Amino acid sequence: MKQSNSRELVSLLKTIQKARKASAREIRCRLRAVLRQRVERRLAARGRNGSPLAGHGRQLLESCSSLLAGAKPSELQRLVEAHPAHHLGFAAHAEAKGAAIIGGSWEMLGCEFDVSGAIDWHRDPRTGHQFPCVFYADVPRHQAADDGIDVKYVWELGRQQFVAELARSWQFTRDERFARQAQRLISSWIEQNPIYDGVHWTSGLEVAVRAISWIWTLAALADWSGWREGDLDRIAASLVDHATYLEHHFSYFSSPYNHLVGEATGLYLIAQALRHLPTAGGWRDKARDVLEEHGPKQFDRDGFCVEQATGYHYFTLGFLSLAIVAARQNRTPLTRCERSAHQAFRTGILFQQPNGRWPAIGDVDSARAIPVHHEDFWDFNSLCSLGAVLFDDPQLKRPGMACGEELYWLLGCDGIDHWDALKTTSADHFTCLPDAGYVVARQGGDWLCFDSGPIAHGLHADATPSTAHGHLDTLQVLYAHAGAPVLIDPGMPFYFGERDWVRHFRDAAAHNTLAVEGVSFARDAGRLAWSHATTPAPIEGREIDGLWFARGTAKWREGVVVERNVLVWPGEGLWIADRIRSTSPRRVEWCWQLPAAKIVQLESIDPAAYRIVGTATDMAFRSAGPALVTVMTQGKVGSPVGWNCDGYGSRSPGVAVNVSQSDATDALLLSEFKTSTCDVSVVMDGRSVSHGNNARRGPSADGEWTDVSPFADDIVWRMRRRIVAEASELNGHWCAATTSLHTSTQSP
Repeated sequence: MKQSNSRELVSLLKTIQKARKASAREIRCRLRAVLRQRVERRLAARGRNGSPLAGHGRQLLESCSSLLAGAKPSELQRLVEAHPAHHLGFAAHAEAKGAAIIGGSWEMLGCEFDVSGAIDWHRDPRTGHQFPCVFYADVPRHQAADDGIDVKYVWELGRQQFVAELARSWQFTRDERFARQAQRLISSWIEQNPIYDGVHWTSGLEVAVRAISWIWTLAALADWSGWREGDLDRIAASLVDHATYLEHHFSYFSSPYNHLVGEATGLYLIAQALRHLPTAGGWRDKARDVLEEHGPKQFDRDGFCVEQATGYHYFTLGFLSLAIVAARQNRTPLTRCERSAHQAFRTGILFQQPNGRWPAIGDVDSARAIPVHHEDFWDFNSLCSLGAVLFDDPQLKRPGMACGEELYWLLGCDGIDHWDALKTTSADHFTCLPDAGYVVARQGGDWLCFDSGPIAHGLHADATPSTAHGHLDTLQVLYAHAGAPVLIDPGMPFYFGERDWVRHFRDAAAHNTLAVEGVSFARDAGRLAWSHATTPAPIEGREIDGLWFARGTAKWREGVVVERNVLVWPGEGLWIADRIRSTSPRRVEWCWQLPAAKIVQLESIDPAAYRIVGTATDMAFRSAGPALVTVMTQGKVGSPVGWNCDGYGSRSPGVAVNVSQSDATDALLLSEFKTSTCDVSVVMDGRSVSHGNNARRGPSADGEWTDVSPFADDIVWRMRRRIVAEASELNGHWCAATTSLHTSTQSP
């Protein structure tokens, strides 16, 4: 009881803190929500649900079918004749997914579940925890203790995206088992979940995603002869309930990011699917207004998601793409949304790594807005192909990229034809995103992502807590060389599991950045909340003669200044120079996250230097001051350190390296990650540090030294590549003295 009272007190204090910053509009909105909830409680007590919309089922089928061009039988036949390779690929995927679902081995959030038979929709399929069938506001969604109960799993079950997969399986195979199970799953959900009753009505986003899944399912099964009129009428009535809930539960202030966009998209699509109802026009207009106002707010001016999370960037883009296609079909384009979504697609593809995957920046719950399951969550190529055609943009078509299923189902064979006609654009670029706070660059197999931006939008510099999907990854460096990841973001394992794991993967310790004793980029204010956020100085990025330079700086009132300078020599390696100044002695920790490796060894060169061997890239760390202490950890049971997470609920062993220095007041550390014989040293304010005996300048028998000062005279990079002679040719000799210097800051 004391623990419960303590939690309630903490919650009350947080509510008071946030209320002090609330606008008059927010206060009015929250008061309306309280009054609406009272009305809904009375309606739930009366048992308001279950009466089908007689005679509306067939119209619903026709409307849903019109929303998915590729689901029409004539379009599938055209796919067979005009694009047989795509047909074979889509059909094989659909049959495999349907077989997994029917066979009881469907994977959700890292776990395998049996959804082939009768389902208790209020039971967590992973733990067996039973969520009570009570008024939605009374359902305890988040448990207090780390007892393994995670509402995400029962929510994922209730999203029913796998039901849409069953429908597509029937389309390609005409196997009645798939269609019958899809019908049974929707019907049983409706029977067990009257409006306002239970866990599946606790979040507007869940309501929206489920409605989208049903619309896609009905579109795919529009010509299935097994539908009974009563089935379709009940689905139509439940979709009305979904719309009724959504129109009163937009997350204007509680979660004005992907939740709000998803809710508005769900309501917009329901309005299109039930366009024959007199209430549909009001739903459509309300959803449209929200999308046009808040859709563009999901991205900063550079086009990256303000939540500072790659997964949510594409989750939001998936919703906006659905709405944009539906609006175009209705001949009322979402003009503002289209502009921001186009920019977001262009910016998002800059983060694609040479291996074709995207980095796991920020939180992730493995969610897809469009009900098409992909084996690799971090492969967004399929969605990018949809963006390329939606906006007729070759910049979104990269070498080796194929058109995806989302493109076909939403735009049909015309979409595939459009994709085939688009030219392919090179993936090489150097881009500085000053508003988002990133420098992203790619050349061949080398790729850099340097983050010196805000943690996330909506955070406060004081004690006011705000839930956010961004991590303490400021000054993080992600790097790939020769097509393989070298420095990675280990991702996020879950939201509601063990608290120590959640805290670790959101903290600086799980990123390629540094931590200074007594200061932080933000403070932990709850499971997914931050307070006391620090805003770093504007990021700087320049390309000079093919070399990539970036710099980020953070300052604290406690007398601490951290400056990180990054150099990438494409084809050669990465060098990071960190300068820390403090008015009092502090412990400094450098954190590095590596992919899994078979044999990794840590070797001490001298008290101020270490190196790591056994990976594809040579790694070394050297201090210009006091001795270093370096610890390497590979993922082991019982500790979150050294683990990598590919998606929600999944994890695999990786390698974490921690380099620390005690009692630092003026520290300078040079970290290098290279595969070549090149030498690099750095000089900052007269202090220099280098690996090996490479501080000389001027011509030598081994090559020429070149100095570059990319931003100001307070830092100079010294570079030399040793000459390798074959006959009379000098291979790969770089000398800036014979070339002109230039800068490039490309906008996406």
